[in-house]
Amino acid sequence: MNTAARPAPKQTGSKPVLKYLQANGVRFAYLEQGTGPLVMFLHGFPDNAWSYRKQLQAFADAGYRAVSPFLRGYAPTGIPADGMFDPIVLGKDLEALIAALSEDGQACVVGMDWGGTSTFQALATAPSAIKAAVVMNTAHPITFSSIRRDPEIVRAIFHVYFFQLAGAESAVNVEGLPFIDYLWKLWSPDFNDDEHLRSIKQTLSSPGTMAAALKYYGGLTEAGRLGRLPVSEMHTPTLTIYGSNDPTAKYSVKEERLFRGPHQRIVLPGVGHFPHLEREAEVTGLIMNWFRTHAPD
Repeated sequence: MNTAARPAPKQTGSKPVLKYLQANGVRFAYLEQGTGPLVMFLHGFPDNAWSYRKQLQAFADAGYRAVSPFLRGYAPTGIPADGMFDPIVLGKDLEALIAALSEDGQACVVGMDWGGTSTFQALATAPSAIKAAVVMNTAHPITFSSIRRDPEIVRAIFHVYFFQLAGAESAVNVEGLPFIDYLWKLWSPDFNDDEHLRSIKQTLSSPGTMAAALKYYGGLTEAGRLGRLPVSEMHTPTLTIYGSNDPTAKYSVKEERLFRGPHQRIVLPGVGHFPHLEREAEVTGLIMNWFRTHAPD
């Protein structure tokens, strides 16, 4: 961002506003803060749009319009009538959200977990919509064959398989959602935020949301079976960030050959599944610097 040409408005003290829009056949809820070039922040599981509350503030302060949508099926976003949750439709969601929210049809994008899957898909199929991207702790499809052959990683991502079993929802969607506490403690043992966990549980406790969230896993598996995963070259400037303790980090080097434009892969020592929360200031700085360098306004 060229701050000399456009002074950054100060948004300190403001709060994200919850808004709604229709995109790709779904009524999306999203948090918005600040004015300026659009930056999209996409969450994963088990999480919600509030995961980026600190980044929304930081980017609003820096002169951006920061938007964090609740992904399809995550209340208060609607549950899609078509029941589709595969990577292709996630990429189309992102493309449609950018088209609806951006004045120039483009945005900078940050995605992690399922939000990262959405971003990888859009980078492959709608690259003109994304000025620059940051993807965190998301296994690129090119790494899947290595992951499936590694018993240690398969054990670490047991939830991917478990969530596709008959009866998984009834086992997970019980009073108090202890499975959510378990996953957060397993994936990011050094991070604690009871308020955010309560927010996540409120989202996932909404009727139909847990069932929708678990369908993402079957959608990914089916897309792989049908050969519909994005494995093409990408030319958009992209920073990929991995926590060294996250299973996605082990084979992430394999993604590098697909990036033909500016690309950097960073592995943060001692970090788990939620880098933007565990190392808030550091990761926010990495994202900000990447966008200022590769998508100046």
